[in-house]
Amino acid sequence: TADISALTSTNIRVLSTAAIAALSTDQIQALTTAQTAALLTTQADVLTVAQIAALQSTDLANLSSAQVAVLDSAQVAAIETADISALTTTAF
Repeated sequence: TADISALTSTNIRVLSTAAIAALSTDQIQALTTAQTAALLTTQADVLTVAQIAALQSTDLANLSSAQVAVLDSAQVAAIETADISALTTTAF
């Protein structure tokens, strides 16, 4: 997890979708809000249900409308009830 948190936002953006999908939930939890906000829509699209559920409220609050738009219904359903309030109206 220390390796993930050491990556810059620029480094996050060059990770392949396969690399993003392979991140453990611990690694997802280690992402900073800036790293989460830096995810490309293609990267957000491959997040698993478990990875979405592992995101922190502050990470969810930093998702852009483009990132939220690519999530499917299972990914959206994985957002925990307590984290729904973290989403802003601009995310939709």
